[in-house]
Amino acid sequence: MIRSFGVAEDNIGFWAGVISASLALCQFLTGVVWGRLSDKIGRKPSILIGLAMMAASTIAFGFSTSIPMAIVSRCCIGLTGNIGILRTVVAELVPDPDLKLQALGLLPLAWNIGTISGPALGGFLSEPARKYPGLFPSDSFFDRNPWALPNILLGAMIFIGCLLAFLFLDETLEGRRMKYDSGREVGKKIELLIGLNLSKCEVPSRNACTNDIENHPKQVVGGYVATYADTPPSWSEVLTPQSKYLVILMFFAALHRVTAEQLFSLFFATSVHSTENPTKLPFHLPGGYGFNSSQLGAIFVALGLVEILTQIFVYAPMARRYGNLALLSVAALTDPILYFFVPYTLALYDKRAGLEANWICYTAVTVILFLFSVNSVLGLNSIVILVTDSASSPRVLATLNGFATSITAFGIAIGPSTFGLLYSIGQKSRWTTIPWVGLTIVASAMWIWIPKVKSRK
Repeated sequence: MIRSFGVAEDNIGFWAGVISASLALCQFLTGVVWGRLSDKIGRKPSILIGLAMMAASTIAFGFSTSIPMAIVSRCCIGLTGNIGILRTVVAELVPDPDLKLQALGLLPLAWNIGTISGPALGGFLSEPARKYPGLFPSDSFFDRNPWALPNILLGAMIFIGCLLAFLFLDETLEGRRMKYDSGREVGKKIELLIGLNLSKCEVPSRNACTNDIENHPKQVVGGYVATYADTPPSWSEVLTPQSKYLVILMFFAALHRVTAEQLFSLFFATSVHSTENPTKLPFHLPGGYGFNSSQLGAIFVALGLVEILTQIFVYAPMARRYGNLALLSVAALTDPILYFFVPYTLALYDKRAGLEANWICYTAVTVILFLFSVNSVLGLNSIVILVTDSASSPRVLATLNGFATSITAFGIAIGPSTFGLLYSIGQKSRWTTIPWVGLTIVASAMWIWIPKVKSRK
């Protein structure tokens, strides 16, 4: 897509990072704001507003014809703040510690399904007139707007999600659960019509959290406990020492993991090096594998499948047996090793040979990507659970999750943009391993704070 904007090949990595960073930067600026807003107007209205904004902005991104237009539309997507609110909603729906592990695991599971459908849609539906001329003739609407089709479809999916939330999502914020919800009333009629009841299990009351109720004043309005919207928690309540360490770890984990995903895309899409620019070990391994968008889509589908299977069958049993801190430590130990060896797979690659002759190279790449996908589930899930468990009380949960979302978004903003620039610099220089060595150092930095984390029993 960036190439179609007329950007030179060796500058694509930089602009890919800038466009990714624009979304994350807006998330960084608004994460806490959305958390505070959800404390005032409720979780459900905040989610509905965010989804509606995301649907419109996603469609707008598909019609981008220039770098500035792409950046603006991505910024609008980043102004939505659903991630932190959704984590808070799940924690409020399922306060039982024994069930929280599985409940919070649903969010990354849904995310991983998105990592399959998103790149697949982008890879197979972008530039439809070029790929499927029988269905989309030359000079047709989708020929003039080659990136619109997958984004229109994604926008429609987000709108459907917004409609489902309007009809079937219960409010979880204490003090607003008993308020009249017109969308939920319609949803209940639909449930009755099709013989389904999505409210069999009532949203648990925060009254069960005895310590929080005793430690903070309350007032009863209309038969239910009022919210603390007029007295938001102080930052000393929100950011306990353990919460600080874990938010920092979430920042580094998001920074290196999202950056790695982008570097993988750039690395696999970069053209195979020419004979005029040969490999010179140990630091110069130019070019990449020259995969097209459909091949990249297939790779990310495979990564998503690995993450889904790990989420369903591996994560919860291992977390119960070894604990989230142990899983986080394993991921933090192996990630730097994987990043360091990625560019050296090119030393095994013979561009003149076929698939069979390059089986060692492709096996090495497959092992690296497989372990990276497993670590994504083990590491990120563990940090999310640990951050949630570090909350000093339920009343700080939305603000803590909003703050964690902001800090995470800051890492996502500076990571792809910085390393996209380093990738471009590396391809122009005699030190193409620069971005991968830098990513190895960033991932290793997590060990400064991991020993300070104490896992709550």
